[in-house]
Amino acid sequence: MLTRFAVLGTACLAAVLGVGLWRSEHFQALDYDDLHRFDVGKHRITIETRSFAINSGDNGAAELVVQCPSGQKMLGSRFDNDLYRDIRPAYITWADIDEDGYQDLVIWKSGLSHQIEANEFVSSIDGEVHVMAVQCQRPFPDGFYIW
Repeated sequence: MLTRFAVLGTACLAAVLGVGLWRSEHFQALDYDDLHRFDVGKHRITIETRSFAINSGDNGAAELVVQCPSGQKMLGSRFDNDLYRDIRPAYITWADIDEDGYQDLVIWKSGLSHQIEANEFVSSIDGEVHVMAVQCQRPFPDGFYIW
């Protein structure tokens, strides 16, 4: 009987850790021109994506409006939605940036040289947007960009 509980407990622990690792590395694309709601720590925040295209083009400037407890924070971005690309104005992942033991919302935007960049995160401590001490860059993962 004790062996069954040990096996069940180990399986549950592995599942929880696996979901945590998957969530932290899984990029979630934010839809164009939409309002996205997230619970970060004890705080409810929203990110509104706005895409601006000159002459009805399929790429251009974008803006992220992050609604935090203290007010709005505007972040500039870019998008590209043509036949070969689907680069959204923003992507999010989860990581413990402020080292408080809780997951923070990391905001990724398209950068130069076919990369995505994370410069800001929403802290689980205060629900506010903060600049990351070390900016992150990654090549676009499979499915983001077709050459």
